[in-house]
Amino acid sequence: MSTHLMFLLLLSTGLAITGFTGYVIFGPLTYRQMRDRGLRIGGHAFAPDFLRWILGGGFRATRDSAITGLATPAQILSWCCLVGLLLSGLAMLPFLL
Repeated sequence: MSTHLMFLLLLSTGLAITGFTGYVIFGPLTYRQMRDRGLRIGGHAFAPDFLRWILGGGFRATRDSAITGLATPAQILSWCCLVGLLLSGLAMLPFLL
């Protein structure tokens, strides 16, 4: 395995782990804030409906600064997780074929 490929794999895996760890912090906080405001999307912070809502930026329609303040880092970090997983998969693709 070349050094460049190992660096790309390490960087993308680190990005995915950072994104996941950050979402584990901000996702449930956002979900709890929404429930306190009377909004219900999904059954929990890791439900597909809630993740879709976060990734798509649906929280901006609430016009609530508390929800937006918590959901914006959750959105950024969930995108980091997805991009990191995608790049890790692409880096490993030559070894899987």
